[in-house]
Amino acid sequence: MKHNIKIFDLNLQKNEIYLDNIIIPVQTHSNNIIQIKTGNENLQNCDGTITSNKNNFSLGIQTADCAAICFYDNKKYGIIHAGWRGLVNNIIENMLNKFVNPEIFVSPILNEFEIQKDSCYRQIKNKFGDKYFYIKNSNSKNIIFFKFLEALKSILPKNTVFDLRDTFKNNNLASWRRDGGDKRNYTVIYGQNLSTKE
Repeated sequence: MKHNIKIFDLNLQKNEIYLDNIIIPVQTHSNNIIQIKTGNENLQNCDGTITSNKNNFSLGIQTADCAAICFYDNKKYGIIHAGWRGLVNNIIENMLNKFVNPEIFVSPILNEFEIQKDSCYRQIKNKFGDKYFYIKNSNSKNIIFFKFLEALKSILPKNTVFDLRDTFKNNNLASWRRDGGDKRNYTVIYGQNLSTKE
């Protein structure tokens, strides 16, 4: 693999200065992707970054159930943050359109989650129909679940590599649905000439 990708889970964050020189956007669940040329770009209202292989920037995303998705080919590399909002607003398609046959890696995510019949439900249904919903009965109450992992797989190429750890089930990973709070996982894609700190 020409690009190094590293996930800084809660354990790694205790032992490393994991945010040194990493470009992380101010994530707002948008579908905006910024091209990084100098490292000093305005990253407000941005959920993805992309740069040329001629650069050696470290591009990062923070998550706590959403997906960090890394893309790379012979000319460029990038990373996006995709929760359900980014998913329905086409941030994945936006990034795919910037590449030709990229290699792709997806961080650990919350594989499925409960939703209400609200705006979230309607937007997901508008994009996917009922395909990725299922109903579970709990205490005589029907609860709707969204199969987030399966929805991601339906958009990404078949050769995409997934880290199949579930953020909710793995205590080494930050999960907003499990714990609340401000703990995050960091996924970083490094340029070809940079190596991760071991």
